[in-house]
Amino acid sequence: MREEIARLMSLQAIDRELRGLEQALASVAGKVEQLRLELEKQQSELDRLTSEEQQSALLRRQLEKELAEGEARIRNKRMRLGQARNDKEMQALTHEVETQKEANQRFEAELLSLMEASEPRTARIAELTPSVERLSAELSEAEKEIASQVEDLKISIAKQRLERDMMAANLERTLLQRYEMIFQRRNGLAVAEARSGTCQGCRMRLPPQLYNQIQRHDSIHFCPNCQRILYHEGEGERHA
Repeated sequence: MREEIARLMSLQAIDRELRGLEQALASVAGKVEQLRLELEKQQSELDRLTSEEQQSALLRRQLEKELAEGEARIRNKRMRLGQARNDKEMQALTHEVETQKEANQRFEAELLSLMEASEPRTARIAELTPSVERLSAELSEAEKEIASQVEDLKISIAKQRLERDMMAANLERTLLQRYEMIFQRRNGLAVAEARSGTCQGCRMRLPPQLYNQIQRHDSIHFCPNCQRILYHEGEGERHA
């Protein structure tokens, strides 16, 4: 059983190192991903606002054109008023002038509304444009910086996995499965020392009979409280 415990402890050391490497890889990749997500978010907002501003600019130009044409029509009709041959013709021209004035007032109101809506949008575009450029440069630089770091971590992880597979192959399948379950549930500590009658994993006092059995190394024992696999070092507590 000493050999089994030794294998489990070696496996746990490998697994803990693997976990650290994988966390380091996730952390490095996470920083880049965070930059990428922020860039995508701002780029999406910038694209949307730019598209809206382009549509607004088209509408404003169209309204400005219609307003200019309306003013020209009003001037033309006013000139014709002085040449009206009778009251009926004068009334018709006056009605047309008033109708065009109302249309121009609507054009002006719509144009003003579009211009007012454009102001904060233009300001936000001016704010986002350099920010997107900065984030894009930061992302590109970060990807270059971590490329070799990520590759080194991946190589280390692959080596550790190979060593782990070789170590795990020497363990009884049921014991290995139980170890893996405990490792996941107990935050990377599946094998704990039993010392001075106490489980060093959860700090709970062990039954004296169980503690004596653990010291004999004749079988695998588990903590009744946290279910960790227990081992004992030293020879001086056989009758604790």
